[in-house]
Amino acid sequence: MTESGRRWRIVVDQDSCMGSGVCVGDLPHRFRIVGDRSQPVDAEIGADEEVLAAADSCPREAIRVVDVVTGEVLAPLE
Repeated sequence: MTESGRRWRIVVDQDSCMGSGVCVGDLPHRFRIVGDRSQPVDAEIGADEEVLAAADSCPREAIRVVDVVTGEVLAPLE
């Protein structure tokens, strides 16, 4: 489920994150809880559609996925 060659950056807004763990439950290989907030396991990843779904399902919209090359915000959807 990756798009060859594309790189995405995962950013978790620590002020917005409430540490619900939805992202960790969905994608434990991409997110972890540190203290009481979510953090990406890797800040930059190959394109992965599952990460977009995790960002869209975050109850506080604290997860942002950005295309590294273009700077386009891919998730959460408006």
